Amino acid sequence: MASLVSAYKPVVIFLHGSGDTGRGAEQWVRSLAAAKELAEFEWHFPDAEVIPYTLAGGAPTSVWYDRAGGFDPHFPEQTASVEASCRKVLGLVESFVARGVPPHKIAVGGFSMGGNMAYQTAARYHQRAPHAPLGAVFGLSCYMADDSPAYGIAHQSGAAWPKTFVRHGSADDFIRPEWGRRTFDRLKAAGVDANFDLVAGARHEMVPREIGELLDFLGGNLVDGGNLL
Repeated sequence: MASLVSAYKPVVIFLHGSGDTGRGAEQWVRSLAAAKELAEFEWHFPDAEVIPYTLAGGAPTSVWYDRAGGFDPHFPEQTASVEASCRKVLGLVESFVARGVPPHKIAVGGFSMGGNMAYQTAARYHQRAPHAPLGAVFGLSCYMADDSPAYGIAHQSGAAWPKTFVRHGSADDFIRPEWGRRTFDRLKAAGVDANFDLVAGARHEMVPREIGELLDFLGGNLVDGGNLL
């Protein structure tokens, strides 16, 4: 697991997109923001397991979950593989809590498939621990399948969620903006305090403006009064 290690700082768990690695996501994020801004947080970039990926003809691929049929949200979620990765990410959250990091100083988020996993993890975490919410959740260029059980879980736990940051490239022709918007609308309907914005001209990518806004969001939710606790 790649990480930007700093002691006694709020923790940000960033989940990479399909086919990427924690190291790849780390390098991408570091290329888009100043080291001084990133250094306010302790960043962790875990790796997805390498599993047979149906959309790659069953080839072993670094993905958080399987997909079958295609990318469109109407294709059924492969929930067993989602659950396996949720257990991994929840275990990581629990390891930080055991180390002494308060849940409200932990953020979970990600890009593309990793953003979906952040939503999935947040739903399950807040169902289990509604009185100890995470500090923040974020999803970049991502969506959940229309039949995802996470929506039902969110209806039970949405009020416990922290503020949630959602961004999507307006020119994304891979994971379509309307898919991300549809997921956002359903999370909002479940009681999640989320905000959505399109990143003008961005395709399926992260860009400096987006990461700058994310850092502002994380600072406002994980750092109290500008002082690290």
